[in-house]
Amino acid sequence: MLPAPSLLHVLFTHDRLLLYVMSLLLILWPNPLLRAQPLSPHPSTTPLEGLTADRLLTFADRLMREKEYFRAITEYQRFLFYYPHDQRSAMASFRIGLAFYRGQDYSRALYTFRQVTQRYAETPYGKQAWLWQGESLMQQANYSEAERIYNAIIRQQADTTITQFAHYQRGWSLLYRRQWEQAAAAFRLVSQESSFYNAAQRLADETGKGLQLPKKSPALAGILSAILPGSGQLYNGRPGDALLSFLLNGVFIIGALQAVEQGELAIAGVLGFFEAGWYTGNVYSAVNGAHKHNRHVETTFLGNLEDRFRLHLPEARRSPTLGIRLGFRF
Repeated sequence: MLPAPSLLHVLFTHDRLLLYVMSLLLILWPNPLLRAQPLSPHPSTTPLEGLTADRLLTFADRLMREKEYFRAITEYQRFLFYYPHDQRSAMASFRIGLAFYRGQDYSRALYTFRQVTQRYAETPYGKQAWLWQGESLMQQANYSEAERIYNAIIRQQADTTITQFAHYQRGWSLLYRRQWEQAAAAFRLVSQESSFYNAAQRLADETGKGLQLPKKSPALAGILSAILPGSGQLYNGRPGDALLSFLLNGVFIIGALQAVEQGELAIAGVLGFFEAGWYTGNVYSAVNGAHKHNRHVETTFLGNLEDRFRLHLPEARRSPTLGIRLGFRF
């Protein structure tokens, strides 16, 4: 009779049974490495050590001063993420808009200022952001929409300083569209209590001169060139173009006439064909030259007004005020 097999013999001769036993031991054996570790509270909303609200804002402001606008935006957004209930949230949001504006991303600046106006409507930042919406639109040459914003401010805002500035900027939105009389009227609506009242009145007087700018008549320039090629260009004050146009048309006209006299009708036809192109181009050039002259005169006039009277946007500083150079200071 064979002796009964020992437990060890059974375990080593039955691989599957050995696997089951070892798995059971691993599950039941106390192992501190397998114990669940408690998670730290709110890991995604806890800032890195040392990144206090003050430090974040100080660093973001420094980046703004160094004109690292898009890096500053990241830091302001980090502040808003970690400290959403901080009383300086409106200020940080407003500065994000300023950073986009300074970085010449005017479409995102406009979007950000609209958000600030909606979320913080009763704060100084919300009211000022309304004005900066107009500024962002002006930078995109969307003057009619900017005027709509300024009109809304004038109707709805009780803040006298902001309303007066809206009158002033509304005048500029009209100036850029060459609406001289309406622009002058807008500037004259600035109150005597405003810090830029005198500038507004002087600007209104200067704006009236836009109606008296030395412009050229495109129709007259075209008629002159139709009668005598080159005379329209001379009227526009471009003697070089006038001489060239006169010579080219003269040569082809004389050549075509001589070809007709000599019976060379084919050559006369070719020269006449090219002369028709030169003649038409001469008239078009005179008309277009008058328009270019007028645009140059208006652009120069507006540039002089900008140098003397345009309110420029400063960098963000502390303590909100509004002055002659659009002194929003934070």
